[in-house]
Order: sequence, then structure tokens, then C-alpha cells
Amino acid sequence: MASAEPAVRVLFVCTGNTCRSPLAAASLVNALGEDAARVEVLSAGTSAREGQPASEGTRYVATRAGMDLESHRARRATTPLVRAADFVFVMEPLHRVALEALGAPRERVHVLSEWPEPGDPGLPVSDPFGGSREAYEECWHRIQQHVRRITPAVREALRARNAS
Repeated sequence: MASAEPAVRVLFVCTGNTCRSPLAAASLVNALGEDAARVEVLSAGTSAREGQPASEGTRYVATRAGMDLESHRARRATTPLVRAADFVFVMEPLHRVALEALGAPRERVHVLSEWPEPGDPGLPVSDPFGGSREAYEECWHRIQQHVRRITPAVREALRARNAS
């Protein structure tokens, strides 16, 4: 990173931090390209078991997409983590409730499929954990669609921070 502090912090949150949120974080880093160096992109889970690797299905779809999640280790969402983020993207409304209980500012927590409005709420990001490869591939496909939609907003926040 060019500076000690990232200009923008983005946090993706799912349940166990072994499937959806690591895929979303890796997808955003790819989508940001050179801008990724100034954005801290993290993932966490509302019920994560600390240190668990990404699931086999997650690693499979990541590898097929040219991303490496072999070193990913699950972490639990914490108050400092969610409060430090400029954008928090959750996979389900219940994740939002859990993060608000941790003190996450409501205006920063968004269901990935619903933001920016009107979003694409008809394309929820279902948990593929324990499912078939097809379930993981469908999850990845949906995450990519949503990340393409949110990337301009992250870039705009980055531009706004750089202008101030």
C-alpha cells in the first residue's frame, strides 16, 4: 500500500466466513484493479470459527476464477472491525441484525443484493456451505454480479477521500 492508512475500508460478512464473504472480498479486489491498493477489503462471519480455512467448494471456484484463497482463515465479526469499515456488505438481513447488535452504524451496513438501491433483491446470495459444486458456482456468479454493481460506489468513495 502506498500509505499506512487505507483510504476506504470494505468489510464483507456472512455466517461462517468460509464461503460467501471471502469470495466477495476477493471479487472486489479483482474488480478494483489498481485502486485495490488503496482499499482495505476484509471479510468476517457472524458465527465464524476462528482460523477455519475457506471451504473446499469456495477454494474450487476461486481457483477457477484465478484467485487464491488457500491462505484464507475465518475470523469472527467484532465491534472494532465493523465500526472501522466505511462499507459493510452482508449476505442476508439477519447478518445486518447481528452487526447492528455489535454497534455497526446502520447507514454503513448493506445487504449485498439490495445495494445500491434498487439493487437486485431477486438475486440473493444463498449459503452454499456443504452443497454441490454447482451451488458454489451459482453463489460465485451472484457475488460477481453484485460486486460489479457496488464497485463504482467504492471507487467514488475513494475519489471523495482523495479529494478531501
